[in-house]
Order: sequence, then C-alpha cells, then structure tokens
Amino acid sequence: MIYRFRHGIIGPLALLWLTATVASVVVGAVAWSRFSRSIDAAAEAAQLRESIDQLFSVLHDAGASERDYLLTGNATYREGYMNAERSFPAAFERLADSARHDPAGQSDIVELRRLVDLELADLRRAVEQRAAKGPGGLEQAASPDQPRTTMDRIREIIKRRHDDRRDLLSASGEGTRREMKWVHQLTWIAGLLGVGAGVFALYFYRVDYYQERGRRQLLEEKLHAEQSVREKSAFLANMSHEIRSPMNAILGFSELLEPDGLTPKQAQYVRAIRDSGASLLHLINDILDLSKLEAGKLELHPDPTDMRDSCQFLRTVFGQQAVMKSLQLQFELSSNLPRALMLDRLRLRQVLVNLLSNAIKFTERGHVKTCVSWESQEDGHSGTLLIDVEDSGIGIAAEELEEVFKPFVQAEAPQATEKEGTGIGLTIVQRLTELMGGSLTVNSEVGQGTAFHLRFPNVPVSGRLPVGDHAAPGGAVDFNDFAPATLLVVDDNPTNRAYMAGIFEKTHHHVRFANNGREALAALGQARPDVVLLDLRMPVMDGCTALAEIRKQARLASLPVIAVTASSKVGEEVELQRQFSGYIRKPFSRQTLFVALAQFLQRASPGNGVEQPNLGQTLKRISLPSPDQAAQWQKLAFELRRREAAEWPTLRDSLAVNETRAFAHNLFTLGQAAYCAPLATYAAALTTYADAYAISQMERHLAAFPKLVESIETALAQAQSQPV
Repeated sequence: MIYRFRHGIIGPLALLWLTATVASVVVGAVAWSRFSRSIDAAAEAAQLRESIDQLFSVLHDAGASERDYLLTGNATYREGYMNAERSFPAAFERLADSARHDPAGQSDIVELRRLVDLELADLRRAVEQRAAKGPGGLEQAASPDQPRTTMDRIREIIKRRHDDRRDLLSASGEGTRREMKWVHQLTWIAGLLGVGAGVFALYFYRVDYYQERGRRQLLEEKLHAEQSVREKSAFLANMSHEIRSPMNAILGFSELLEPDGLTPKQAQYVRAIRDSGASLLHLINDILDLSKLEAGKLELHPDPTDMRDSCQFLRTVFGQQAVMKSLQLQFELSSNLPRALMLDRLRLRQVLVNLLSNAIKFTERGHVKTCVSWESQEDGHSGTLLIDVEDSGIGIAAEELEEVFKPFVQAEAPQATEKEGTGIGLTIVQRLTELMGGSLTVNSEVGQGTAFHLRFPNVPVSGRLPVGDHAAPGGAVDFNDFAPATLLVVDDNPTNRAYMAGIFEKTHHHVRFANNGREALAALGQARPDVVLLDLRMPVMDGCTALAEIRKQARLASLPVIAVTASSKVGEEVELQRQFSGYIRKPFSRQTLFVALAQFLQRASPGNGVEQPNLGQTLKRISLPSPDQAAQWQKLAFELRRREAAEWPTLRDSLAVNETRAFAHNLFTLGQAAYCAPLATYAAALTTYADAYAISQMERHLAAFPKLVESIETALAQAQSQPV
C-alpha cells in the first residue's frame, strides 16, 4: 500500500514543485527586469528634475542680476547674466542625456530650451538698451502687452516635470509592486514545496532503506534456502547411491533365482524379496522426484504414447492386488481416443500409478475405475486428454481435501494399517500434472469413495508409432542372442561383480573384472574387450577419470563404455549420456542390461556358429504351472487368445517390424506378470528378430504363436487335472 502511494504521489509532487519553481523564476526575472527599468527611469526622472531646477535657478539668478543692473547700471551685476549664457548650452546637453529614455521629457527640454533662449534674448536686449541709452531705456525694454511671460511658461514646464514622478511609490509603480508580490508568493510556494519534497524524499529514503534491508535479508534467506536445497539434493543423491548399490544386489540376485527350479514356497519368498525391493526403490524414486520438483530441475521428455497400452500396463501392475482384495479393476477408454499422443509417457505412468496405488490401498470392496476420454480440437491435430480415477473406498473428509496434496500428509484413515506410506504420492501427482501443463481436481465423500480428475489441454496427436509402456522386466532374456563377446566389468563392490558374473554364467560370453579405474586401464592394456561396463564411484580412480584416460588412447577411442551408477544427482544423467556410450542406473534388471548391450554387440546368426533359439524345443519344455500360478495362467491364456484373434493375423500378413516389436513387448510384460517363462522367452526372441530386421526368422516366429498359446493351454489343463 505504501509502495503504491509513494509511486502515486511522488510524480505529481515533483511536477508541481518543478512547475512552481520555474514559474517563480520566470515571473521573478520579468518582474526584476521591470523593477530595474523602473528604478532607472525614476533615477533619470529625478536627475532631470534636479537639472531643470538648477537651470531654473541659474535663469532666476540671471533675471535678478539683469534687474539689478537695470536699476543701478553697475556692470558687476551683469556677471549673473553672463554666467547663465555660458552655462546653459552644457546644461541643456546634460538635460538631453538625462531624458534619453523619456520622449515626453525630451519634448519638454526642447520647448524649455526655446523659452530659455527667448528669456535670455529679452535679458540681453534689456541690458544692451540700458548700456546704450541709460535709465531712460527701461520703459522700452518692458513688454507688458504679452498675456503670459516667458518665465510663466518655463514654470509650467518645470511644474509638469515635477508632477511626472517615476518611482515605486507613485501610481506608475503599482504594476511593479504587484509583480514583486507575485514573485514573493511564488517564492514561498516553491520553497514550501521544496521543503515538502525534501521531507518526502527523507521519508521515502527511510522507507527504501528499510525495504532494501528487508530485500537483503530476503536475499540472504533465499541464498540460504538455495544452499539448503543444494545440500539436501546432495544428501539425497548420496543416500540414493548408498541405497541403490545394495538394492542392485537384492533385486539382481532375486532375479537370478527365479528361472531356477524353486519350490512354490521358495518362489513365493523370492517374489516377496523382489516386491519389497521394488517398493523400496519406488519410495526412493518418489523422494528424489519430489526433490527435483522442488528444485525445478525435473525435465519432461514427451514421446508417442498409446493410452490403451498404458492402461494395459496398469492392469498388469495392479491386477494381482485387485484380485487379492476382491476389487473390480476397470478401465474405460473412449472410442475416439487417438492411437498416439505426445506425452511424457513415464511421468504420466508415474501419476497414474500413484493414483491407482492409493485407490486400491484405501478401497476394501467395490471397484477402482479408470476412465480415459478425449476432446478433439477443430484442427484434429491436438485436443484435451481427460483421465478420471474413481474408487469406492473410504473417501476423504472435505476439510482434508487440500491437505492431502501437501508433502508427508495423509488423510485420516480408520485403521493404522491403511496409512502405510510416506504421504508424498499425491504431492508428486499434483506437481507432475502441473509440470505437464495439466490440472488436477478431486471429489470425495467419506464412506462413498474418491474421484481424481486429470485434465491435460492442448495435447498433440502424434503420427509416429507409440512406444510400449512397460516396466523394465527381468528374467527370461537370452544373452546368447548376441555373438560371443568379451566384457570388462569395472566395479569396486564385490557383490555387484558377483551379480554380473551370475548373469553371464551360463552364456558363451567372457567376462573380466576390475576393482577400480586404474585396474581397468591395466586390463585394457592387455586386451581390448568389446564393451566396458564402468562404475562411477570407485576408490583409487573413479569412472569419469578412467573414461578420460581411455579416450586418450587412439586404439580405444571408439571402445563402447557404458556408465553404470547408482547416483541420481539432478542433471547428471544427461551429462553422463553425453560423455559415455551408454548409461545404466542401478538397480538394473537383466532386460535393462540386455537392451543396453544390444546397441553395441552383434546379434548371433546361423552363419557365425551360434545356435538360434529352437522354438519347437521351447514349446516342448513348457513346465506345468504351480497351483499359485494357475489362476494367472488362466487369465493369460484368455488374453493370448484375444490377441491371437485381434492383432496376430495382421502382423502375420504384413510383417510390420515396428508393430511386431510392440506386440512382442506386450507379450513380454504378460509373461513376466504371469511368471510364464516360455512366453517371455518367445517375446524376447521375437523382439531380437524385429530389432535385427531378420524378417525370415521373425515370420517363422510369428507363425508359431498359435502353437505357443495352445502349449500354454495344454500345460494349464494338465496342471488343473492333477490331484491337489
């Protein structure tokens, strides 16, 4: 308020003060000029009156001397007259100079000089007659017949000059006095305004001083807060590294156990380990994402996204949880939904995973439904994506609706077990939604359920093939699909080295190990591997330093070096991807490693002596599902038959590589979710052929898909027919 008032008054006040000051200066200058001229005129008038008075006095003395001479005849009395004659020319010159600025005065002086000359001529004539004729000549010298004497007329001129007063006290000085009064008043006004402006300036200086001090304090607090954010980010990144390294071993070794022959109970234990590890990893990722969002460092990477595929992924992820709680997990998609939308697929998946996870967690009976609809714009190239996630759970009280979006805050639940979690899921959902240009609203009623409404306007429609929305699976990938290769694994953690050894234990690849960057350089000096998997944080010599030393050697300049790290510093991934040939973040799965190596290792082919996957043997080796897996295989068989009828015929006839790759990704996810190793192996092989554009092998593999489905159904039927 003070700030607006200050800026509102300071301009008019300064303008008023400047106007008054300029006006007072201008009026004062004009008045002073006139005042100066009035003073000069008054001085000239006074000097003129004084000179005329002196001239009249000399003329009067000349007349008196002339009368004395006429009466007495004494020649000495003629001196007065003679002095007058001698002094009058110079006196009139002085009069003319005094009246140079007074036209009326100049006219009077001319008239006065004429009259004085007449008077002097009369005096001269009288004196001459007296000198020539004696006393008898006085009567002839007189001129009594004249109505007015010359002296009377001279006196009138002198009186007129005395009456014409030019000074500041006369009536003619009224204008000058009025102007000087205006100057006085304006000077007071300008002075008061100047004092007022000074007071305001002092006040505003005081206000600005305190505001500047406040700004400095805010800046210091901001810098302190930014430093705290940097320290928090560094702490979280360090903790993330320390947690991710053992998580890599936990998830990795549990993944290596899955393909082996385990009893149902052992398999259940392994799945529990993997699920708990995945939950812990999800928690770590949420905390890091929240930190990046708060720091404004989280970036979006839009790519073609198929919401149908995303919903299928969500069905796969949460299907088992919904079945365990007897909930109906429903997905409804509008018929006009485009095939591919330009969205950040992973961040949208993160939003929906958080919403569905909460919905299932806080719903004991009823349903959890996701509705996806599309409002197309007139141009048809973009539109609004609407996603509603509804549940029939416990609901949220009206006074808590805003609180649930705050970090580490949860709505009150009737049971403590329903409050498990950190309370940051909805915070991340809201901030990610806003970052993606969308909005999030919520409606809820206690005991009736909750509905979250996502709205993403101006979403572009993509003409490119959408990328599959699947998690990085583990398990059944065959590294023998690559031609025999030598790998150098550089890691200071012996557990991580053991995990890598376990991955390649039954493959035809050769793996060498080094504990740090210096040992890696020594190993590279002995033999050049096909790929280097290089950890970053190591003693003696870290990964980045080792990479710089590797690139200094000409023979190793093109050697593929893949960064393997558990670090998660903001912006680090982009920089590492720029420096290294590839990038893998711990913990990683076999599939993630397979995809990373596929960029640098050659595919195996019949010509290089590598045995190709034998589909017939794969179908014969299908093991029977356990009782725990039977229900999942039942749903799997139904889904496979649906895909066989809907998608497979088109792929078989067209042999479209991109569509086949997407089809294989979907099958891989289904196989992992149902613990169906034959299906995952089939999908991995199909992906390999699609990536290598091996059309003949891809065609042969696609043709065998119905036999694979039939074999799965046969194994399921045999398992169900066996006595319990």
